[in-house]
Order: sequence, then C-alpha cells, then structure tokens
Amino acid sequence: MKKTLIYLLFAVFLALIVQPNIRGHLSQGDQRVPTNTTTGTPATNDTIELKADVKNITICVDAASQSGSDQDINLAMAEAIGKKLEDSGFQVVYTRQDSTTLSNDERLSLARSDKANYLLSVTTTNDTDTLQKGFSIMTQQNAKLIDLSSDIAEELESINYTDYQGLDSDHYENFPILTNQKIPAILLEVGYTSNTEDMSALTNETTQDKIATAIARGFVLYISQEKDS
Repeated sequence: MKKTLIYLLFAVFLALIVQPNIRGHLSQGDQRVPTNTTTGTPATNDTIELKADVKNITICVDAASQSGSDQDINLAMAEAIGKKLEDSGFQVVYTRQDSTTLSNDERLSLARSDKANYLLSVTTTNDTDTLQKGFSIMTQQNAKLIDLSSDIAEELESINYTDYQGLDSDHYENFPILTNQKIPAILLEVGYTSNTEDMSALTNETTQDKIATAIARGFVLYISQEKDS
C-alpha cells in the first residue's frame, strides 16, 4: 500500500511539474511553427510570373495532324502553349494554326526555316483500351533534351490532370517528328481521347491553361538553370 501511494505521488509530480516544463521548452526551441513571412496574397504557381531572359530563343509549336476532335484538341493546346511561351518571353512560331494537313517533312522544314531552337510537337493518343490514360514525352537521345523533358514532365505532374506514363528517348526513331537530329525536338502526348477522364480534361479551357502554364514553366526553369550553370 505504501509503495502504491509513493508511485501515485510521483505520477502527480510528473503531471503537474515536469510535463509543463517540457512543453514550454519545446514551444521555444524544438517545435517548428510555420509563420507567414509575406504580406498580401501568398505566391503560388498560378500567380508567379514566368518571365525569363529568353527573347533570343525560338520555339516552334507543332499541332500534330490528326482527324476529328483530336485535331481540334491539338490546335487548341498548341495555341494555349504558344501563348504562355510568348508571355514568358520566348519567340514562338507554329507549323500550322488551322486544319491544314502537313506532312512530317513539311513540319520539320517549317521549324528549320524559322530557325527554331526547339520543336515542341503536341499530339493526343487513342486506344482501344478506354482505361488507358495519361501523358507521356518522347525525345531524342540528347542529355539536354532529356533534362528539359524531365522538367516539363515534373511541372505537368504537379498539376495532377492525369497520370504520367513516362519519358522515352530510346525509341525516338519510331516517331518521324523526332528523326531529324539537327532539330532538337520533343513530342508531348497530352492524353488519351479514348479515355473519358482525359478527354474531359483536354477539352476544358481551364485545364488547357494549366497544362500550357506547366509546359512554359518547364522551359523557363530549364533555360534558367542552363544560364546559371
């Protein structure tokens, strides 16, 4: 009985004296309490201005020639992406801005004649498996293009509009738009029009704007890192 009373008194002592001291010590030093060090509205990816010293860099935006709704989506995405790139300071040219059908050689020739530093081709994907969804990026076997593609992929992943299916530089010869090594090219498959979720996202102007912003941000971040290295 005596031991039980001693243990009880010791427990009361810990609760009343020691525990408050521990909590007081933590609140002053060991706990990390977030603080707002900005005034006004906090900056987000949507409010940060994507400006960079890139006026001497030309990007050719290519809307892949397809049929039906795929062609309309490609044109809408190309226009949105081009506008965001222009807003970021890049010189932007297009292979086409209407329903004109161009051959692969014609598209590459236009990019070359415009002295494009990069060719960004935008396309959609269609599959018999309607559960297939996601975006993917194909590029040439070039370390810098792979880094650029990775930056773009990371930015697109951050907006979470669909799944990320991966980056492929091993099979670039399967994609005619990537076969001319003199033109640094990236092929972006933005999603599956055969999937209802992807289709809904790709035909939504707000999502199109987010995708375009993410791509422009990927270019800006990559170019900025290149200049700093």
